[in-house]
Amino acid sequence: MKMFNSLAKLSVASSLPALALSKPVAFANELRMRQTAAVPDSQNVSAPDFIGSPFAGQQLAPKPRFVPDALQAHIDGGNTRTDDFAGPLGNSPQAYSSTTRVGYLFWDMDTVSSAGAVLASLVCGEDPVAWCLAALDATTLEPVAQWTPQNRTTISNYWQILNGRAAVPTLEGFIVDVELAQAEDGTLSFTEVGEWDVSGSMASGSIIATVGYAGDGNLWFTGTSAPLVGMQGANVSTIGYVQPADGTVHAIRLENALIENGAAINGHTMYVVTGPAGSEDHANAVGRFYAVQAGTNGSVAVVYDEKYDAGSGMKPGGLSRGSGASVGLIGEKYVAITDNADVQVNLNVYLQADAMTDGTNALVCSVPLFQPNASGNEAALTTYFDGTTYSASILNSYNSSWSFGQISSDGDINGPQNDLGSTAPGIARVDITEAGECSLVWDINDRVTMTTLSTATGLLYGYTQDYELAQQGEYVWYVVAYDFGTGEEVWRARMGAGGVYSGGVSHIQLGPGGRIFEGIGGGVAWMQDSASAYAK
Repeated sequence: MKMFNSLAKLSVASSLPALALSKPVAFANELRMRQTAAVPDSQNVSAPDFIGSPFAGQQLAPKPRFVPDALQAHIDGGNTRTDDFAGPLGNSPQAYSSTTRVGYLFWDMDTVSSAGAVLASLVCGEDPVAWCLAALDATTLEPVAQWTPQNRTTISNYWQILNGRAAVPTLEGFIVDVELAQAEDGTLSFTEVGEWDVSGSMASGSIIATVGYAGDGNLWFTGTSAPLVGMQGANVSTIGYVQPADGTVHAIRLENALIENGAAINGHTMYVVTGPAGSEDHANAVGRFYAVQAGTNGSVAVVYDEKYDAGSGMKPGGLSRGSGASVGLIGEKYVAITDNADVQVNLNVYLQADAMTDGTNALVCSVPLFQPNASGNEAALTTYFDGTTYSASILNSYNSSWSFGQISSDGDINGPQNDLGSTAPGIARVDITEAGECSLVWDINDRVTMTTLSTATGLLYGYTQDYELAQQGEYVWYVVAYDFGTGEEVWRARMGAGGVYSGGVSHIQLGPGGRIFEGIGGGVAWMQDSASAYAK
């Protein structure tokens, strides 16, 4: 998803067994009073709790794992938004919630097993926007431990979790490695175990947008100005890496370019998409898509630099001048983005660096998406490779309101900003063969805020609402499940009502125990099948 969209909004105001969780750890004393409550509906609306039928489940092959096998904002280092966790199948699903203001949940199962906790980014400040690293009880999502950098601000929550450590960028140009520790009595705390200053490699006014270790141990980062959150800076972006052994920084600068979305890492290659800025921001502009590696002489080596159609400006409901999608890896062979072409955005599929051979072009195919003049994308792709076919699912976000649970100008959290009806419909699946042939498999006439795929159930999940009620100013929010193979809706189950249940600053994602989570305006909500349904 668009990297700074949530920051912008904040700144302006089964037959498949469930995983047993370990016992919650003891609370740190200073957090004992921070136990959270459920989020009550902010509207009293009569609407069905469940529509459709339970799904039997159609288990898919496990998703590919990238090197390193890290966790990031869009689930993994490839931004696939695909998980091997089982989500609900629609067997009497139950909804739960917490007022904990979650950004992203990083389900490192070693941490869950050993400490009963999940690492997460939390909203910890709004003037300026700030995130903190937290350990949450893995069952209740109540805070157990929390860390913020001393005298610094974390404005981006595009972090990487690897081997129990979090790599966290700060506004001041530092990358901090933070580790969760557990005392003999079970109390959890965070310890800083490394810090690198990359501020000197970036143009004035830049912030670190994304960070992540590559398979060769280098710590990569991107830097950019961020006009969407009031940080104009120079129209210069940076791609670089740190050699952790000695702190040496290597970087290149990209003139008249903004980094507006998340990067992907596999092996020793990082993939970055930029949008046009400055003198390059004009009608019929081009954006750039890069594959970069550490050069043999300590440089940043550009494997390829591909131009794409960035159109003539932001689309209605747009948040990015160029591509609106974080870079999505599809197996070990392909990588994809969406462009920003004027009439219809396209899914552009490229070869990954290690799949390139002499004389081959990086661009494999370009597939137009959604209806002409009502086509846009500001959401991460959901990508998957089953061992034979490569797939990408894409959302239409043309004319989206992007409410993020905000209060309207007249102070009403239940105002029209919650209506998804203005967004042009469309959820599309594109398949790519081993030979590089691309085809549109299905296109659903529906609207969701984001999707995620469970390989354990074969369901593509999203977060949506009752559109007819929304036209009357009543907002009922649902988890919706689609058959990934056919695109057909299987069921939808009610999560809550009112603006407090509008999609929040995080995105729908799966977790252990058959649960699916959604960030909401009032905190975070989740859903799971009723245990009694399996006892029958």
